[in-house]
Amino acid sequence: MISAVLVSTDLERSQRFYQDQVGLTLSPETIKNHLLFDCGNGTTLLVYGRPSGNKADHTQVRFWSTDIDKDVAELASRGIVFDEYDTETFKTVDHVVTSSGIGRSAWFKDPDGNTIAVFQPE
Repeated sequence: MISAVLVSTDLERSQRFYQDQVGLTLSPETIKNHLLFDCGNGTTLLVYGRPSGNKADHTQVRFWSTDIDKDVAELASRGIVFDEYDTETFKTVDHVVTSSGIGRSAWFKDPDGNTIAVFQPE
């Protein structure tokens, strides 16, 4: 089993975000100073508390999708704000970037600034 791992400076805020807005279920295996979310197919997302976050500017977690339009619409209806891009080669349409030969992606930030992706391969 593999678990993606993020840090949070406010675990209560992170729990509300990942449960209420992203729609994940908190695992009964959660331990002190950690949040463990079940993500399906034996995968998990672990968020642990740390006084200062470890923000990186790349994607830290990718949720795989079979219907990105539906998933993005559902997340947006829960208050998720997606990153928008508008360059010659990288442009969002309805929050989604289409990359030829790769797939379609949308990105958003969690309350600690971690970059989360929704991805549907071609």
